[in-house]
Amino acid sequence: MGLMAATVVAGCASAGATIDDATQPQQTVFTDPNVSTIRTDAPRSSLRTIPAPVAVVRTAVQQTFLDYSIPLSMSNPAAGQIGNTDFYRTGKFMGRPMVELVSCGSGITGPNAASYRIYMSMLATYKDDGKGGTLVGMNFTAAARDVAGGATADRLPCGSTGRVETLFLERVAALIPK
Repeated sequence: MGLMAATVVAGCASAGATIDDATQPQQTVFTDPNVSTIRTDAPRSSLRTIPAPVAVVRTAVQQTFLDYSIPLSMSNPAAGQIGNTDFYRTGKFMGRPMVELVSCGSGITGPNAASYRIYMSMLATYKDDGKGGTLVGMNFTAAARDVAGGATADRLPCGSTGRVETLFLERVAALIPK
């Protein structure tokens, strides 16, 4: 995980985004008294400050969800939150192959992200930074399910490469009028 985390930080830093790298607890993925417990790192938010008022940034965030064909299932302007906590794609997302965006392990046919259905949660947050700008955060999580074989209904946890968060925040910034 250390190498992957370093890659995420490096990939996001060049785009003006940062990863909230505060120590976060692990999440339990699977527990059974007969086998080992499976854990994964808790999701981390990518953050970016955009030099524009909250109302302008909120509109850009909403447009970014539309641009990437992500249906909005949750919007709470008072809390500064908008997103979708359960949607899926297979093969490609945001114009990129899924294997560039998430790591979900591999099977005999190669990376699971290439053929599994990827269930995702994307939650954007935005708030005034106190300096006339807006702090925007993107929290992305994903899980994979093999629907072709019908072998399991369980979702396997996936790790983010950081690319989804970076693409999203870059698009929001690009939509802000200069």
